[in-house]
Amino acid sequence: MDDDDFGLSLKAKGGGPPSGTVRVFWLRPTDVPDDKRYPDGIADVMREAQSFYKQQLGKTFTLNDPVVEVVAGEHDTNFYMNNANDNCEPGGDQSLCVTRNMNDELKRRFGLQFPDSRWLIVAEISAEVPGKSAGGGRPGSVGLSGHDADGAAGKTETMNRWYGGMIHELGHALNLPDASGDDQTCMSNALYAYPNCFFSEEQKAGILNGPYGSFLS
Repeated sequence: MDDDDFGLSLKAKGGGPPSGTVRVFWLRPTDVPDDKRYPDGIADVMREAQSFYKQQLGKTFTLNDPVVEVVAGEHDTNFYMNNANDNCEPGGDQSLCVTRNMNDELKRRFGLQFPDSRWLIVAEISAEVPGKSAGGGRPGSVGLSGHDADGAAGKTETMNRWYGGMIHELGHALNLPDASGDDQTCMSNALYAYPNCFFSEEQKAGILNGPYGSFLS
């Protein structure tokens, strides 16, 4: 057991970073090489989103040190894609199997809840059903699969795509719905045009007065 694994095992037994922060995980399956580009890239995406929220709201969320907790997964990519759960049963959406299995493991190993009153949770996993990117944001958390993890690591498209995507998904985590139309806000398809998107006054109020508004300072 190396030092990083030992530190992670201590965190997994309880405690964790200060409450009221955004807690970020990258889960690496056993057959995925350790690659520093992933935690570094995800951290850069989170910092960009942090800066954007500050610009838009005058307040923003707090990240931890390190920003990203690297989790050595217990299984290979095939397990995360195919292990049966509510979304992997016949008739279910198999693409969501990946993020559901990730969340189940993080819940068990780190004592998390989804949502969790202590932290906003962002979790990414380097696994994905071929051709089916999965995940998104919901109140209290963001869960993303290999498509977004690869993007954050600089492997696909421009970084603005992943900045805009994270800002959008964090909007969901902070209690915002999708925009009702193409209104040029970051909760619409304008996320793909980042940095040319924004939050409306109504959306700003929805974040600040929502259940996680107290997480922003």
